[in-house]
Amino acid sequence: MKIKPVASSSKGNAYLVSDGKTTILLECGLPLKDLKRRTNFTVPSEIAACLVTHCHNDHAKSLKDMLNAGVDCYALKDTFESKGVTEHHRAKNIEINKLYTVGTFNFITLEMKHDVPCVGFLIHSKETGERLLLATDTYLIKYAPKDLDYIMIEANYDVRLVEDDALKNRLFKSHMGIDTTITYLKSIDLSKVKQIYLMHLSSRHSNEEDFKKRVQAATGKPVVVCKE
Repeated sequence: MKIKPVASSSKGNAYLVSDGKTTILLECGLPLKDLKRRTNFTVPSEIAACLVTHCHNDHAKSLKDMLNAGVDCYALKDTFESKGVTEHHRAKNIEINKLYTVGTFNFITLEMKHDVPCVGFLIHSKETGERLLLATDTYLIKYAPKDLDYIMIEANYDVRLVEDDALKNRLFKSHMGIDTTITYLKSIDLSKVKQIYLMHLSSRHSNEEDFKKRVQAATGKPVVVCKE
């Protein structure tokens, strides 16, 4: 698989994933014109589908525009409704722990623990045989998938950099900090993993170089920090 981070922050999230046959967009948290500019893609002809984790604007900002541009979008009913999408022939309502197919990709929806209904994705390419886990905007991952080749995982903050107690409490109930991310990664089978992508780092409460070094040391795997 080829993974291209397009945007990754509280200002907007989007990631391209391709197996050489099918290209999908994970998240559409930027205006459509910015997505087109940053990906250099023609929408919809070069993007088979967009998978959206939840309704917050930094993940779903252009959901309605993507649908109207002709892109099949997979999201929870709550996500579509929050964006004013009640009926659209390209809106694909997804449910937790269900299997879906887009081109040469199969994906399973995984329940994430956020402050709104949210999913992650376990994606399998029938073309390459590889498996990708995407888990973001969650304070807990209750799954331990095996035979992963790539992991895209949130590392939003370092609790030592968060001074406001009220903010700490909110973060604890909505996002994973670097300590939780490392604990999770050490708890699952990483034997086949080729690369780990750290996503959604806070601009104020994270340290890119430190996070990368800590995760590399803990896992022994190459780490890419996704940026804006």
